[in-house]
Amino acid sequence: MNDGKEDRLSYWQKITTGTGTATDRRNNRRLTAWSIAWAVAQIGAAWVVKSYDSITGPIAWLIALSPNVLAIGALVAYLRYLRMADEMQRRIQIEGLAIGFGTGWLFAIGYLVLQSAGAPAISLTTIILVMTAGWMVGNIIAVRHYR
Repeated sequence: MNDGKEDRLSYWQKITTGTGTATDRRNNRRLTAWSIAWAVAQIGAAWVVKSYDSITGPIAWLIALSPNVLAIGALVAYLRYLRMADEMQRRIQIEGLAIGFGTGWLFAIGYLVLQSAGAPAISLTTIILVMTAGWMVGNIIAVRHYR
């Protein structure tokens, strides 16, 4: 019996005018769950390593790297999403990835030149955030383009 859950749109789909099938939405929810678990684990691992000075050496490294298990789960969920998505969804995602990667690459290379001119150093996190924002904007642009 359909209680309406399959018909609900995620926030992402509301932003992107509800593209994708019920399978796409299900796979997107799976990806979101893995991504949230990964983010929580990353925050938790960073907190543990910073908060407990007694944790050092290989144990600290193991704790710091442990969220990568969930990152692999998120990657597999994304690959499943891409493989099961229809051709249009795949095209939208690939364009989003291309724009995100290109944005991050241009920003990183451009900022290296700025640093040689005296700009302050930035963290890798900033580059990753720029790349992620580029991917999100790229997806929105692609959805609007193919609509």
